[in-house]
Amino acid sequence: MSKKYIWLVTIVLAISLCGLILIQIKYYQSTAKIKEDQFILTVSKALDQVVSEMESDDEAKSILEGTSSNQIPNSLKRNKKINSLSYTIDIPANPDKHPTAAVSYYQEGKILSTKETELNSKSFNELLKKAQDSRYQFPKNRMGYQFQTSFLATSMARMNMPLKERIDLNSIHKLIKEKLKNNGIKLDFEFAILSNNIFLKKSKDYFKYKQQEKYSKQLFPNDSFKNSHYINIFFPGMHKYIIQSYTMLIPSLILSLILILCCAFTIYIIFRQKRLSKIKNDFINNMTHEFKTPISTISLASQMLRDSSVTTTASSIDHMAKIINDESRRLTYQIEKVLQMAIFNEGRLKLKLKAINLHHIIENLMPNFTIRVEDKKGNTYQHLDAREDLVMLDEIHIGNLISNLLDNAIKYSKDVPEISISTRNKDKGIVISITDNGIGIANEDQKMIFERFFRVHTGNVHDVKGFGLGLSYVKRIADAHGGHVSVDSSLGKGTKFEVYLPFKK
Repeated sequence: MSKKYIWLVTIVLAISLCGLILIQIKYYQSTAKIKEDQFILTVSKALDQVVSEMESDDEAKSILEGTSSNQIPNSLKRNKKINSLSYTIDIPANPDKHPTAAVSYYQEGKILSTKETELNSKSFNELLKKAQDSRYQFPKNRMGYQFQTSFLATSMARMNMPLKERIDLNSIHKLIKEKLKNNGIKLDFEFAILSNNIFLKKSKDYFKYKQQEKYSKQLFPNDSFKNSHYINIFFPGMHKYIIQSYTMLIPSLILSLILILCCAFTIYIIFRQKRLSKIKNDFINNMTHEFKTPISTISLASQMLRDSSVTTTASSIDHMAKIINDESRRLTYQIEKVLQMAIFNEGRLKLKLKAINLHHIIENLMPNFTIRVEDKKGNTYQHLDAREDLVMLDEIHIGNLISNLLDNAIKYSKDVPEISISTRNKDKGIVISITDNGIGIANEDQKMIFERFFRVHTGNVHDVKGFGLGLSYVKRIADAHGGHVSVDSSLGKGTKFEVYLPFKK
């Protein structure tokens, strides 16, 4: 798959995942809104039931008490001829246009008191119908018009009573709690009873929560006269109750996040595999070339030895034999590198650790590399300053590690190589430093040089051979000994590799 299509799939997948998360968030927001609306409707229903029960109790008291002295204005209760009290009601022809009515109290033909109040026209019309209903008739010894007038006057008088005389303030909390519970709401609440903006009753912590949303209902909304009696209620834990709608959003988002991470990891693996595929192709091409050159040279040398037309002398035979031997060793060395990486990949590496002086290994290796450097008119420097160099290590693999680093230092050096190898003690271990004055390594390549098959671009240098396995092998051997390898390099200024090996005594 080409890189363009991989990016296209990545973009489509990212848009789809973002859309999925947005849909989830919108869904839970709408769920919470529905739950909040349902909560408001339920509270309103419960308050309607509270108000309805209060009205029913008040209406029952009004019917039972009739024209008793409890319904007569306080200014008339001192009158000894209370039984001769009569009422008249002045009702406007059109209550909707003239919403006022007057109740006059008479005794022995004299007006004792007149009360005028604004009408609730709808409720007043219902009250008139109720007054004509036979179910509400008073004893038969009263005149029909007297009973109707008495009933209306009694109702109106009660409607104008102080609110605290019409309801039982002490049982309000219990009544509200009962109606809320019947409607499925078990949250703690605060309430207040107001009459003409005066608090007649309130719960203990009513003013503690100032920012809470309050729900209000008018008390006695069906009174013939308009009133300003209200019940207010709010729930301190309502927001927490609504937020519970989002409880499933968190695991949903976590699962979405896991899905995003998995997709991102998958895309990363795809790009990584694509890059490795390219590197492996380069490796195969390079390996073919590396193997083909010594094989061709060996084949050519062997043909010359068999060719009778070619003059064979002792020196020429020796020269041909040396060529065949050198190219065979070169071919063997390259094959060993590939086999070493195969061993690493299969996890079959077994170190043969023993206490060895690291300086001895370096001193034994340096003559071969010194000859190569001097052949290029260069110089090698040794600074074996570590006071303690006895390390538990695998002699062969550590020798190969140092050889790989020195070989790279020579291959990537400039025309006149300057190679330095030094040691020092650090953190209960020893550090091997190999420095060159070569072409250097770019910062972006330094992150990749320890990957298998990766080879640094050499710019104008075209004669550097290799499979891209050397530094990968160095890192694996260092890690296997419990150490690590690091690089410090700048383009055109050379490179410094440091390998740390712990003593492990």
